[in-house]
Amino acid sequence: MGRALPDDVLGAIVATARVVGALVLLFFLPGYLLINALYPRKGELDREYDTLYRLTLGFVLSIAVTVFWAFFLNSLGVNASGFGDVTAPNLAAGLIGLSAAFFVLGWWRGAYPWMVRVHPSLARLPKPGPGELLTEEERDHRVRMKLQELAERREALRRSIKDAERRMRLQSTEAKSYYETVRDKSRAELKVLEAELRKLEEERAAELY
Repeated sequence: MGRALPDDVLGAIVATARVVGALVLLFFLPGYLLINALYPRKGELDREYDTLYRLTLGFVLSIAVTVFWAFFLNSLGVNASGFGDVTAPNLAAGLIGLSAAFFVLGWWRGAYPWMVRVHPSLARLPKPGPGELLTEEERDHRVRMKLQELAERREALRRSIKDAERRMRLQSTEAKSYYETVRDKSRAELKVLEAELRKLEEERAAELY
């Protein structure tokens, strides 16, 4: 049989777990669940940094929820023991209850599609956003218009590069340096634009096929 942990070690582990749990409850969980309830669709806050936005806003809103809950407890007045109701058990119970309510609201609004793995009856999908209400033809038309715009900008940059190179051969040393700068700047812009164009074409191909 393995040796039992000493009481002081076990006590330290329990104390650490309680501190970590309290920090998560005070500074993360309620706000994060509230954000998910308010914005259930993935990418609704930001297309690229949605998770970062949710974590940051979750931290801020958790502090706000904790403060407002403490204000509510304080408004209840002084209890029979002569102390207010702003105690650790009351704070913890309230924040756990609010977190549970926010989670249920978020689930109802479709923020947790993975709940279907727990049970099929728990499957909920978020309502489509304004952009998702467009038909496939309308979305494809917008993408094609964007592709056309990027293609026109690409051709303009290519012409600018060719024109700068032609002028470099005809101008003096000082003017040549200027057109070299113009050419290099156009090349850098062209590189970024081609990457954006390639990404958009890949996304369109993935949606179509």
